[in-house]
Amino acid sequence: MKHSTLATTIGLLLASTGALAQPTLSLSTTTTSRDFPLNAAQSLVVPLTKQTYQIKVSELSGDCQAPESQKVKFRTPLQLNCGKETTLELKVRFAGDYSFSFDQQQHTLSIAREAKKSTSSVFKRPIPQVSCETYSGGTVMIALDDSFPDGTRLKDAYSGQIVTVTKGSVTLTPSAESGGLVLLETLDSEHTKQPFTYQNANIYFVMVDRFNNADTINDNSYGRKKDGKQEVGTFHGGDLKGITEKLDYIKSLGTDVIWLSPIVEQVHGFVGGGESGSFPFYAYHGYWTRDFTKIDANFGTDADLTHLVSEAHKRGIKVFLDAVINHSGYSTLADLQFDQLSVVDRTHLPEQWSDWTPSEGENWHSYHKLVDYQNKQWANWWGADWVRAGLPGYTPPGSSDITMTLAGLPDFLTESEQAVQPPQWLLNNPNTRVVAKANYRVSDYLIEWQSDWVKRFGIDGFRVDTVKHVEGDVWQRLKTSASASLDQWRKQNNQQGEPFWMMGEVWGHSAYRSPYADDGFDALINFDMQKKLDKGAACFSQMQPTYQNYADSMQEAPDFTPVSYMSSHDTELFFDRFKSFEMQTSAANALLLSPGAIQVYYGDEVGRELGPYADDFHQGTRSDMVWKLDEKRQALLQHWQTLGQFRQRHPAIGAGQHKVLENESAYVFSRTLGKDKVVVAFVGK
Repeated sequence: MKHSTLATTIGLLLASTGALAQPTLSLSTTTTSRDFPLNAAQSLVVPLTKQTYQIKVSELSGDCQAPESQKVKFRTPLQLNCGKETTLELKVRFAGDYSFSFDQQQHTLSIAREAKKSTSSVFKRPIPQVSCETYSGGTVMIALDDSFPDGTRLKDAYSGQIVTVTKGSVTLTPSAESGGLVLLETLDSEHTKQPFTYQNANIYFVMVDRFNNADTINDNSYGRKKDGKQEVGTFHGGDLKGITEKLDYIKSLGTDVIWLSPIVEQVHGFVGGGESGSFPFYAYHGYWTRDFTKIDANFGTDADLTHLVSEAHKRGIKVFLDAVINHSGYSTLADLQFDQLSVVDRTHLPEQWSDWTPSEGENWHSYHKLVDYQNKQWANWWGADWVRAGLPGYTPPGSSDITMTLAGLPDFLTESEQAVQPPQWLLNNPNTRVVAKANYRVSDYLIEWQSDWVKRFGIDGFRVDTVKHVEGDVWQRLKTSASASLDQWRKQNNQQGEPFWMMGEVWGHSAYRSPYADDGFDALINFDMQKKLDKGAACFSQMQPTYQNYADSMQEAPDFTPVSYMSSHDTELFFDRFKSFEMQTSAANALLLSPGAIQVYYGDEVGRELGPYADDFHQGTRSDMVWKLDEKRQALLQHWQTLGQFRQRHPAIGAGQHKVLENESAYVFSRTLGKDKVVVAFVGK
């Protein structure tokens, strides 16, 4: 989920003392999260905006216990837990720089507001200091326990070496490029296609606007403009044709599913970007919807989506859309003029209101001064029977997950039992598919609009935004409606496939089955993995507790799948954490060999770097895809392709039983699902 004042957590991140146990501090809101290493030698300084944050401190060793509840007071030591997370709530009433000071001896954290403005600096996160297996070269013997009978011929998918199991073990020379990995599979694996399971899915997340621009004609639809500067929050031109053009590349990564950022028509204009309004922020990311029934012209046409789905399906790749039901987009000057909503002082506006730019002493937030937010004409916008908002006659936002407005976005009254009619401006929207229906509630329209994409285009599943901010019965109804729509499309097109699949974003959720699974969700995004990858990239064997936990959880709840990731649009780019191709390569091992489904954020596979972000860090995580590869990026890509294709051949990796195989100087495990079995060995760095 995206918004105009994303909580930034950018600051001076300080070097590790080199201790084996390095505590981590996470700062999160309802929509964003970022974590930092804590260091007793020097305070962590982070600029924060005015809102409520959840603080979590983890990975702290020793003997300590925090009170069950403690209130955050500035410059007062807060007791931390050892061996488990400490969770605190921090209410920031004044935007500015805040310091977090860690006392390693007393196991406390102190928070204070700093007078001086922190300066941005390029930070290279210290690599975790962990003990790890070492490899000095030459052949290695790998004990396989009873994984394969003697005489079985196996192939190392990385080096291509073929070996024969003798006395329960094999001997071979690991590839110099593998990072110490050996990937053992039976010789017939490349020619024996295993049944697909979503529990092993490799999901490639594409932010459409930032991926590939194949049609420059639609780059500035609806009068949208470039800012002529860093283009932090403007549309960059990526489109559906651009994704279709790169399908063979996406397939080469072992991809099973493409998840597209929302492609529906977005608000036409800008809002102020960042805390200080330093850039014009358009809805390039897709989460500020204007019309749920149309494709945004910047992204393409119905024909483009039809072609993309068809070509993806030919390659065995499923297509997921991003379903947003909690909220619509902001009101912008461009939309207010287009819809003839008389709430604006036109005397200080150009002929095209979207051409407004800040004058001296103003910023991109300043356009709000031209808008009368107390005008009764706001009744002609979405209307008080559709959304809650801080406008005259509207239900004001509440404090619960269901009734709050995320970043001031209009919050749909999905809980309402009242029959409603769509607002007139939406009914008048050119080429809309919105039609007034008798006795339809807000949720009925939203469910029908989302399901219609499945019925028309054969969409295979949804990634669902902001799950905990909408009632569970709405998600259940969406799952039922979308499933019926997919069945209808397949019947009309003489096709078959897996049932409609829904994965949800429950902010901060980890890799376990929670009651959200009863609301129609086959999977939930796992926010836990990103932090685990720090140590996993430093040494692959550090993943063992996590792997065992994930695999065991899935065996206990086979109807549920965690979807783990290393980078995302709302947290961080993993590559930016260490700025190391070696760490990125090792993190690929840890992610791609993880139990459960995985999500790859576009560019993870080539070390995409943070882009310009002004004073909103998360804009940088949505930089343009890298297509011109230097030698290091080409090597990283080849590594990723080898691992991704190995994973795709073996559903046991994501869905199988995980078993550690005892070896004297290597970390070795097997994964088994029915007749599918692999052995993975890490012989060391």
